[in-house]
Amino acid sequence: MNCQVRLLIYKKAFIYDDLLVESGFVYDYKRDYMKEQIKLQESTIDDNLVQQKINFQPISLRKRGLNAYLVSVYTYTMHWSNVYRKSAVDLLLRFVKANATVLNTTNFVILIKLRTPKYQYLDYGWNERITQMVMERHEIDHAMSWLSTLGGAFSALGDQFNHCAQVAGKISVQQFRLSVRLGDPQLVARCKLYAALSLLQQGYLKVTKHMVRDIYKFAITDKDTRLQKMCQGVWAKLTYCYSQRRVSKRQSSRYISTK
Repeated sequence: MNCQVRLLIYKKAFIYDDLLVESGFVYDYKRDYMKEQIKLQESTIDDNLVQQKINFQPISLRKRGLNAYLVSVYTYTMHWSNVYRKSAVDLLLRFVKANATVLNTTNFVILIKLRTPKYQYLDYGWNERITQMVMERHEIDHAMSWLSTLGGAFSALGDQFNHCAQVAGKISVQQFRLSVRLGDPQLVARCKLYAALSLLQQGYLKVTKHMVRDIYKFAITDKDTRLQKMCQGVWAKLTYCYSQRRVSKRQSSRYISTK
């Protein structure tokens, strides 16, 4: 007897799965097996041999049908567990041997009729978890919008007032934490850039230079043109601050020399 079993899972006129199960693997019958049979039919001369390979003797596993949830778990476990699949194939072959009407053929199809469960299973725990995740995402988005507004206002005043630049930096840190919770790498990079701008306004030019370079490399890799433009804008401000610092150093050195 062949060591492979074909499973046809259906309900009324609808076929949900057509699987060919062996001890080593499970694959779709129509998608994979029939392609091989078509190739065999094109390469062989004996059409009777091909016809014999394609014909299957149907055997009903249970006339009343099986619980749809049970069949779903059964097929899923056969896909992913080698040990379970080998045991299942062995039992199915025994069932075929005991119930087959024609034993001289090696091709059988086991018909598994689906029955609608009497009680539908609702995963209340997962539903509560999803609801909590949705509400959390909504609140984080809402908080991000408020922080963006406040951060932009303080950042606009950061060039004239140092304490405003410090507040903008604290806001960008909070935005960074929320963006990590959201799991959006592009948003994380933007929050880092906001923090770099705050450090630039406070006079930390060297730290800002390294941060902007790293963020710009990420923007190029991620092909985020908007983030690239933002990095270029901060970099232009950084070069201006460097030039202003050099001018102030020259003026101070001249003032000292005149004394």
